[in-house]
Amino acid sequence: MPGPRAAKKSSTPTKSAPAAKAKGQKYEYTELAKVSLTNSDPHNVYGIIIDATFPHKVSADKYVCSLKIVDPSLHSKGGKATDNDYATVVIYAKRFEDLPIANKVGDIIRLHRATLRMYKNQRQFNVSTQWNGSWAVFSTEDNNFAPVFYSGKRATFEKHETTLLTTLRKWVGTYFASHDGVTADLYTPLKNAKAADKDFDVVAKILSIFELDEFTNELKIADATGDNWFVLALKLKFPGLRAGQVIRIRSATYDETSS
Repeated sequence: MPGPRAAKKSSTPTKSAPAAKAKGQKYEYTELAKVSLTNSDPHNVYGIIIDATFPHKVSADKYVCSLKIVDPSLHSKGGKATDNDYATVVIYAKRFEDLPIANKVGDIIRLHRATLRMYKNQRQFNVSTQWNGSWAVFSTEDNNFAPVFYSGKRATFEKHETTLLTTLRKWVGTYFASHDGVTADLYTPLKNAKAADKDFDVVAKILSIFELDEFTNELKIADATGDNWFVLALKLKFPGLRAGQVIRIRSATYDETSS
């Protein structure tokens, strides 16, 4: 959750000049690192998803989803966790279904009318679907220019976005060829799971999937340590899983009956 907004000392912040738009063009997009912190106008950006929380309820009429995103201008240049070069995204909505369920690291998200601030030394983009903000998620695994998920009743896509999205898809392959999607300090090897004294994260490969009932799958997983484990996954919450995928499981707990 975002913390309190820090007061700015400057009484007359300067606004960066907006980039020129082509005739009939509605949206102009800015690279993540180049969005002006002194410009209070809403921003439009694209980013690559490297982490995300599942949408959750925070009050009677508010749901929230948080993500981490990168692009060619803002990423872990050295491939170390300490580089910490990414932007965070917080999306607010009145309904659960108005928030993205990000199942794949590397998918691309587009934000319209986002506001930017610094929070804990990170760029944080805030999007409220209640106040004209919107989002759209594009797959990196195909050449389709239609979003796979989006907020609202329809999603726009302008001609000039074709080049932008194509370029980002190519960059994703280059980026993950030299950077781990999740660095080793952020998860626990399965061989150490029994000794964990609190919940932990796991990165493992799905070996096989068993259907328990109409709502639940059981996954057989293994990691580089050679240990095999089983984990339950709700079909509604985790659709599209298949054998051979490498997945990250967050906040797991050890249960000796499933070993």
